Amino acid sequence: MLPALSLACWTTTYAPAASSNAQKWLARNGGTEVNVLLVTGGDPAPVIIEARSATDIHFRARDAQEIPMSDVRKVVAVSRAAGALEGALAGIAVGASLGLTHGLTRALSPYERSMDCTIVCSNADAAQWEALLLTVPGLLLGAVTGAVIGHHDTLELR
Repeated sequence: MLPALSLACWTTTYAPAASSNAQKWLARNGGTEVNVLLVTGGDPAPVIIEARSATDIHFRARDAQEIPMSDVRKVVAVSRAAGALEGALAGIAVGASLGLTHGLTRALSPYERSMDCTIVCSNADAAQWEALLLTVPGLLLGAVTGAVIGHHDTLELR
């Protein structure tokens, strides 16, 4: 389940550089620092997208060098906030699922099976209680992990 939920942390758009989809993607991420992978290969380089208009878009490296659109093969924008939100939602889902499963399958203590029980008196009660207890750490762990990894929004130029 967790690998399926983590796939939501990556989105990829495939488009030719001159297409409206690529132009919209670049305009939406204009002014943000992104990593670009050049056609010539090498390590991804951090650049700023300068979107003067929907069609006048440039990449500017930290050393003020302008990178032409024809040299760029892939652009990756990373959002830590979106990653934290996605991670928190995945953590809630995983924590609740584990709590429900453990609560439904665990053996009840003699007190929990007795008539004097107060909170957990059946496996259904245990499942609800444990789902609640494991959701909070799942939320926190998922949010921190998601913020560290971030949401990767990728534009593959063809």
